[in-house]
Amino acid sequence: MRRLSLAAGLVPLVFALACSAAGATTLVRLHAQHIAFYYDRFLIEADGHVQVRTSDGFTVSGDAFSMDLKLNRFLIAGHVTLKTATDTVNGAAVSDFLDFNRLYFVPVTSEPDRWTFLNNDLAHPVKGRIMPGDVFFFPDVTGRPSLTASSATISERTYAHFYGAIGDLGGAPVPLGSYVVNFAPNQYFAQNSLSGANFDATVNVAGSNNALTAVHIRYDATNFGPYLAFEQHLVGQHEYAVFSINPLTKAQKFVNLDLYDLIGKRFQIQTFTQYYDDQHYLGPRSAAAQTTYVTVNYAFPHSYISTVGNFTNYNLLGNKVYATPGPSDTVPSYTQLAGSEAHPTQLQMTWTSFNNRIWKLPLYEQTFVGWGWNHDSVGSQYGHVKGDPAGLQEYGGYTYYTIYNHLLGYTASLPSLKFGDLNSPYDIYYFNASVTAQRQWYTVPHHVNTTTSVASLSRQFTRPFGTYVAYQIQNTNDLYENGGYPSYVPSSQTGVVCPDKPPYPPDCDYEYAAFRGASTLRTLNLEFNYLPNPDFNLSLLGRKHDDFPGPFPNGQVFLTPLKNPIGQPVNYNYLGQPPYDVTPDVRFRLLPHMLLDVQRTYYFNYNNQKWGSFIVQVLPQ
Repeated sequence: MRRLSLAAGLVPLVFALACSAAGATTLVRLHAQHIAFYYDRFLIEADGHVQVRTSDGFTVSGDAFSMDLKLNRFLIAGHVTLKTATDTVNGAAVSDFLDFNRLYFVPVTSEPDRWTFLNNDLAHPVKGRIMPGDVFFFPDVTGRPSLTASSATISERTYAHFYGAIGDLGGAPVPLGSYVVNFAPNQYFAQNSLSGANFDATVNVAGSNNALTAVHIRYDATNFGPYLAFEQHLVGQHEYAVFSINPLTKAQKFVNLDLYDLIGKRFQIQTFTQYYDDQHYLGPRSAAAQTTYVTVNYAFPHSYISTVGNFTNYNLLGNKVYATPGPSDTVPSYTQLAGSEAHPTQLQMTWTSFNNRIWKLPLYEQTFVGWGWNHDSVGSQYGHVKGDPAGLQEYGGYTYYTIYNHLLGYTASLPSLKFGDLNSPYDIYYFNASVTAQRQWYTVPHHVNTTTSVASLSRQFTRPFGTYVAYQIQNTNDLYENGGYPSYVPSSQTGVVCPDKPPYPPDCDYEYAAFRGASTLRTLNLEFNYLPNPDFNLSLLGRKHDDFPGPFPNGQVFLTPLKNPIGQPVNYNYLGQPPYDVTPDVRFRLLPHMLLDVQRTYYFNYNNQKWGSFIVQVLPQ
């Protein structure tokens, strides 16, 4: 691996990448008439004029080649010719175990013999040693390969780069050209900076021990339809940088840069910067915006501090162009701040204790304290287009350009309590419960109290079948010391006037008249999950919502929240949810390296809505 040193700042963002070798990695360069890769078993099989050259200093030719990428060993058999810097030897088979720097060879000599090369010393074979029984074992492969190629470069335990690759899409050949399969144990390769999509086919076009370049063929039904995206990964042992352009082939583009570095064992820093641009080809830009988040964490022996800073410029063009890309990425929708000239800056620092046991009780507690600073001297969230004053908020005849906030919270939780027949894994019940309460108050005479209580009971009845039931209550008190929320009575029919005194028309919902900023969301969840094997998963989730204020059919009080690119609500809990919903979800393997997930929600004819839209995802694996 290589050490990647990264330092990140806010705006302008500056980072440096410095790589230095941390250990030798063997490269295997393979040429053959036919090369096949099996994604489900991570096997590379080749035949026909096989030629292998390794960075350890030898070349081999033969009739057939096999490499197990997980076992990290390769085998060549049939008319084998082994060449070193000084000698050439003919043999029947050769097997190289890269993890142990040990090579086994069956030479063709006047007397039967077997040679073992130790520590890549090809000049001094150890002759006559007994070899393991599976040294020259070729695996039995059936079915179509995931892809074929004409040559490949294999880096042990990291990646395989195929050239002239042709993929197999359910029997249909797909020309890929250059394609990289990355199987490195470094978890940072799994980081990405792309938004969600219903379909994503990833083509890794280039790669190394520390880098991966990918082109994504994507589709999302909510915003962009079909499009291409680009992503570049740079990783080290303790850091990574991920850069992406998504979509690459549409006028509205999100350019993302995600940086992370772990310095020592206690300190880590991460930045996320997004640049939004609306430009057709090389024409004039109609909108441009930028936001940057910086997260710094430091761990103490029994607690940690997390600091999050954010700087946003909603209009980089310097004019009053409306930026309306929609809710298509990881930052809040710019449509909510359309026409804004605001440049808000936020800083939030939170100290959080670890989960500590209370005496000898089966009870744990966690405390958190926070301080925040919010500032905007340029424009309000509605900008100057409507003549609103500058600053963050106007309240009580005063404009707040800077708002401080303080946070105090506490969590008490029960661990996973077991009861039932503890000697039988399928007769054990698990009970979990937690309560989190917090208060956040501001320099504006305004505070918010939030309490979330959750209790759940689960059981695995058989190996493939399990279920759980959970009940959650979320209380939110959004209170202003003076004024606050005015009384309001909504109507289900346009034009119906709802009086404050009797008689009350039947189309008016007077539950809302009591709303003053305090809401209660009660949700009962029941889910069944069936997982007979890793290739198939079926789940059924049913929910009952009992909320205050409750949902109001055909009303315009609490609208359904914005949806993400795959059609799911951005907020899982929100005011105005239908009283009942059931969501079946099925996931199954479509190809050896691709899963298909399909879900749909039934709303029991609430507001004349029975079924919601299908949410279909194709998930690479």
